[in-house]
Amino acid sequence: MAEGVQNSPLKNAFTRGQNDRPAKGESLRVFRLLVMLSLLLSFFSPVFAADGDSPVGVISLVWGEVTVKHENEDYKPARWLEPIFAGDLVKTATPGSKLLVTFFDDNHQEVMGPASSARVDDRGLTKIDGEDIRKDPARNPFGAGGVGNPFIYTRKLVQADFANAASADLETEKLILAGRVRPSFPPSMFWSKQAEGTVSHLRVFDYLGKPMWTREVQGHTYKLTEKEADAMPKGVVYTWDVVADKQTVVVRYPFRLLTKPQRDWYQKQRRDFDNKKAAGKLERSDWTDMILVSTQLYYVDEAIDLLYKMRDMDPQNPNIYRALTRAYLHKGCPGTAQQALDKELQLGGIDPINL
Repeated sequence: MAEGVQNSPLKNAFTRGQNDRPAKGESLRVFRLLVMLSLLLSFFSPVFAADGDSPVGVISLVWGEVTVKHENEDYKPARWLEPIFAGDLVKTATPGSKLLVTFFDDNHQEVMGPASSARVDDRGLTKIDGEDIRKDPARNPFGAGGVGNPFIYTRKLVQADFANAASADLETEKLILAGRVRPSFPPSMFWSKQAEGTVSHLRVFDYLGKPMWTREVQGHTYKLTEKEADAMPKGVVYTWDVVADKQTVVVRYPFRLLTKPQRDWYQKQRRDFDNKKAAGKLERSDWTDMILVSTQLYYVDEAIDLLYKMRDMDPQNPNIYRALTRAYLHKGCPGTAQQALDKELQLGGIDPINL
């Protein structure tokens, strides 16, 4: 089966010639599909930013004395994993100071040398003075439209995110956070080992939010069969949840069933990361890159694992807790997200909550 949504009603509707008469019932199916897509986008509305003040990139690495100025703020020391916005200003001191920034549109990197300043634009840095800026080639072969929004950087917080935070059971959220989807093909799903010895009810929902199938599983793991995976359009975001012994052990959250090119890209990024790690050559920018790729492909579980290790490396960095806040919300854990947000603010982070 060819990968991708190649023969969906939605695509047929857009590619049909003007003089073609739609098949009986086709117009109704397309209308219903468009309505469901609208509802799905509403479901993910906190994830996708709707206006122009979303981050366009992230600070991947800082050498020496580097400062950044966000809108309506003074210059301050730049930090690893700090999101940057169009209109921000960045400066490097002399000697030996450098700044590495990764931009979200195509994952390309730009490097500022010492004694330089620049303005952040939508897709790169514009030199104000100092050395020329090194602009590396794009590293995302799909472009911004071919992968997901890197939500752990770009998601805006809203009050509804934390509506149930005060009443959340943190022990239950620990069980929920144990759930994960492995980015393999067919994908494997795991949840809390406390479900061992019980019957778990696993549900997978399609990209329109409709239940696709339910499985009763003995234990705490399930790997999709080739037949199940082949029947699902690739490159599409699905959701899943698990109930074991009448207790929710995975709150419904998204994962992407990768196309083969996306899978190959992810595996190459992960292989390069692991090889550098084995050789003792990992830099902080490599961690930033791996998190970016994981969230662009909707594998938030991989990103959380990386963030825990990064937290150990730099425990006083508010930007790590900023990313964790969004990752926890993505997995339906508002109480744990509130704790991460509180830690971020305690460390001097600025992270407004919108209405």
